[in-house]
Amino acid sequence: MAELLTRSESNRHSKSARPYRSKRHPPCDQCRRKKLRCEAQGNKSCRRCEAASSECSFNLVLPRRSALPELRPSPIAHETIPVLPDASNLPAENLNDPTHFTKASGFSITEPDIQPELNPTSVDEFFLPSQPEYYLPERPTPQAIQTLDQLKGFSSQVIGASGESDPWLLRHCKFDDHGFLLFHQVHFRNAGGVPLQEKIPVHFLVTADQLYEQTKDETKFAPRDQAREDLNALVPLDCGQRLVSLFMKFIFPDLPIISRSQYGLSTSQPAPEQQILQTIPVHLLAAIYASAQPYAKFDEYLCVVNAYSVPSTDRLWRLVFELLFEELHTPHLATLQAGLLYLHKASEGKKSAVADSSFVWSFVGLLVGLATSLGLTLECKPMGLPAWERRLRRRLWWAVYAEDKWRSLMMGRPPYIREDEWDVTDLDDDDFRIDQMQIDFLLSPSDESLRGVVHVRQFQHFARLSRIADEVQVRLFSLRASQRLSSNFDASLDTARGLLQKLKEWYSLLPPQLRLQNRLFATIDRSGPRSHCLHFSYLLLEVFIFRSLLRPMVRSAAPPRLFEEDEDPITFTNMVDDYITQIIEASEVEPVPAIDMSDEHGTGNAVLKAAENCAATMLRSVMRMACSDLAGFWYSWSRVGFATVSSFMMLLIVQAPSKEHALRARRLVYMWRQALRGQSQGCELLNLALVRLDGPHWTGLARNFFLPKHVKEALECTIDQS
Repeated sequence: MAELLTRSESNRHSKSARPYRSKRHPPCDQCRRKKLRCEAQGNKSCRRCEAASSECSFNLVLPRRSALPELRPSPIAHETIPVLPDASNLPAENLNDPTHFTKASGFSITEPDIQPELNPTSVDEFFLPSQPEYYLPERPTPQAIQTLDQLKGFSSQVIGASGESDPWLLRHCKFDDHGFLLFHQVHFRNAGGVPLQEKIPVHFLVTADQLYEQTKDETKFAPRDQAREDLNALVPLDCGQRLVSLFMKFIFPDLPIISRSQYGLSTSQPAPEQQILQTIPVHLLAAIYASAQPYAKFDEYLCVVNAYSVPSTDRLWRLVFELLFEELHTPHLATLQAGLLYLHKASEGKKSAVADSSFVWSFVGLLVGLATSLGLTLECKPMGLPAWERRLRRRLWWAVYAEDKWRSLMMGRPPYIREDEWDVTDLDDDDFRIDQMQIDFLLSPSDESLRGVVHVRQFQHFARLSRIADEVQVRLFSLRASQRLSSNFDASLDTARGLLQKLKEWYSLLPPQLRLQNRLFATIDRSGPRSHCLHFSYLLLEVFIFRSLLRPMVRSAAPPRLFEEDEDPITFTNMVDDYITQIIEASEVEPVPAIDMSDEHGTGNAVLKAAENCAATMLRSVMRMACSDLAGFWYSWSRVGFATVSSFMMLLIVQAPSKEHALRARRLVYMWRQALRGQSQGCELLNLALVRLDGPHWTGLARNFFLPKHVKEALECTIDQS
C-alpha cells in the first residue's frame, strides 16, 4: 500500500514535472549526461541542479527568432542576400569552421557544433550539443520566400525521387524559417509549398562552390581572371545597353529566357542601367550581346560603330563557350540561359550549308541534363521562390522542352525528355508579367489591348505546338512506331488523322494577329507580332505527318545481297547479275504503289493530293516572306527544317504513281528551287535546303534514284509542258 501511495504521489507530481527523455520536454544537459530523471520547476532550473547549486541549461535564454524577412534579392534593388556567405571569398581555414555560416551570413541561427564524446552513452547525447546554437523547431515553421538561384558562392541541384538522399526522409527534417538544414558546406533546402496532393517532396542540395574548384579546373580553358574586363573591352557598356534592347525586341518574343523584372526593364525603361549590366553573369551577358549583334543595323549608333569596325561576335561566342563549361559544375539559371543562346547561334559561311554535327545533339542533352539538375522539371508555382524566379524557371523549362522535341524530330534522334518525368503546367499570361503588368515592354499602354497580349502569347502557343511535335515524333517516327507503321497504310492514316486534328485545334486557338494572313506580300512593318517562326513550325509538322503517310504507299525494294570482303568481286557481281536477271523484274527495284491508286477518288489519291497541297502551302508561305522576316530571329533548327521540306518535295517526285502526279510534283520542286534561290540572297538560313535540292539535280535524278518510266517521261518534259 505504501508503495502504491508513493507511485500515486509520483504520478501527481509528474503532471507538473518535465518527463525524463521526453521529446516534447527533453532533460537539461546535466541530467542527460548523468542519465538521471530531470524535474523542472516551471521555467526555472530543475530540482536536481538547484539542489547541487550547479548551472542548469534551462536557465539559458535561447536567442529569439527574428521575424521572417521579405527576401527579394535583385540586382535592381541592390539588395544583399543575407542567407549564405560567399564561399569563394572565405579563406580555407574558415571553411573548416562549422560556425562560419552564422558569422558571415544574416542567419539568426547557426549550425550545431557536433562534438561527440569518445564514449557516447546515448543517441541523444551523441547528437545534441550541451549548448545548442542551432535552433531545432519542434514543429514545421513558416518558410520565407527566398531565391534559390542567387545564393552567392553556392549552387544548387534538385534531389530526385530515387536520389541517395531520400526526399521522403528529408520531409521529416527540421528546416529553419528559410527552408535550410545546415551542415558543413553542404546544406539541404526545402523547396517550400510542397508536397501537395500528387506532388512529391522537393528538396535541393546547396553546396559551396569552393568544393568544386578542383573539378572546375579540369574543364577550364585558358585562365580568365578578368573575364568581365575582357567583355567590357569587347563591348563597351553603352553599346551593351543597346544590344540588350535589341535582344528584347528581336529575340525575346520567340525565346523569352531572361527576366525583364530582374534587369529593370519596363515600358519606360527599354534598356538596362549600366550598373545592372555589371551584375549579370559574364557568360550570359556575352551570349545576349552575341545573339543581338546581327540586329545592330536596326540601331542608329551601333550601325555607325559597326560600319568602321568588325563586330566581335565570334570572340563573344568563344567567351561564352569557355565560361559555360567551367560553370557546369556549379550551375545557375544563367548557365542554362547562356547555353540556350549558344545553341541558337546562327550558322554562317560554309557552315550554313552543312548539316549539324553530332555536337549539337550532344549539347542539347547537356542542356536537358542541366535543366533537370536545377529542378526545372518540377512545377515551381507552389514553391517558396520569388515570383520573378518562378516565372523564369517555367519559361526556361518550356524553352528546353521545345529544343529537345523539335531537334529530336528534325535530327531523327530519340528525345531526352520522358513524358513521365516532368509536371510543369502550360504557360499562361502570368508567366510573362513585368512588375504586375503583362504587356510587352516595347508597347505603350494604349497598345496593350491590341498587341501586348499577342506578344506574350506567341511563345505560349509555340510551347503547346512543341507538345504536338513530341506526339508526331513518338507516334510516327520513333523506332517502334516506324517499324510498325512504315508498311501499314491504314494504321498510319488513323494515327495521322488524330495528329492533323490536333494541329487544326491548335491553329483555331491562335489570335487573329498570329494566323497566316492571306496577302500577296509580307509587310515590312516590324511593330506587329513576328510570327514567321510559328507559322513555319506549324506547316513543318504537317510536312512530317504527310511524309509518314507516303512511307507505306510504296513498297521497298529488296535489300542488296551481302558478301565477304575476301570474295572475288567480279565473280560475285556476275553471279548476282545473273540471279537478278532471272528472278527480279525491273519494276521491283522501282517505287511501286503498295496500295490501290486506280480509283481517282480513293483514299490513296486523296492522301497524295493532300500531301501535294501541303507542299504548295509551304511553298507559298516561303515565297511571301519579306526580307525582314528572313532577317529576323529564327530557331537554329529551322535551317534543318527547310532542308526537310526539300526532301519532302523530292519524295513526291520519286514516288509519284502517275505521270500527272509526277508533273505536279516536278512543278512544285522547280518553284521551291526558285524560291530558295531568291530568298537565300543575303539569308544563309536557306543554304542547306538549297544544297539538298541541287545535289541530286546536278547529276540528274535518274542517275541517283530508281525511277518509274512515267516519272522519267515527266522529267524529260520541258517546264512549259509541265
